[in-house]
Amino acid sequence: MSSHEAASDNSPPDNRQDAPIAEDAGSLTARPLSEAACLRLLAGVGFGRIVYTRYGLPAIRPVDHIVDDRAIIAATDAVTFPPYRQVVAYEADTLDRHTQRGWCVIVTGTAEPVTEGNDLARYRAALRPRLTGGPHRIVRIRPEVVTGVEYVAPARHR
Repeated sequence: MSSHEAASDNSPPDNRQDAPIAEDAGSLTARPLSEAACLRLLAGVGFGRIVYTRYGLPAIRPVDHIVDDRAIIAATDAVTFPPYRQVVAYEADTLDRHTQRGWCVIVTGTAEPVTEGNDLARYRAALRPRLTGGPHRIVRIRPEVVTGVEYVAPARHR
């Protein structure tokens, strides 16, 4: 088969550069993070995923967030996120797509709609949701369990 014939066949292109893990990524070590480190990392990113119950089943939605005095404040979809208090999980991460190094934080706690006028106005101004659609419901997640892990290159033995 000529190179011209090979180029014109219907096989998919070689996309090795798009592979999720680089060939030289090597193995990783998972290192637990303290609660304080987890909350600092969450405060440094503005986007995560909220896991809640809808019709008795788990649902996951991407949301924008801020951290305010240990609480995660998120702008959720007011149409699908329920208007009552419930236990939720919240996850945010930053992982390098090639090396898989980075971190993941998971918060479990109670979420409730923010209805107090001053807090609601302050959070709406601070959040500025990037996710289109609306309206948004502002919820406060009060953490009960905060866990996190950092994925790092293993320490080399000498």
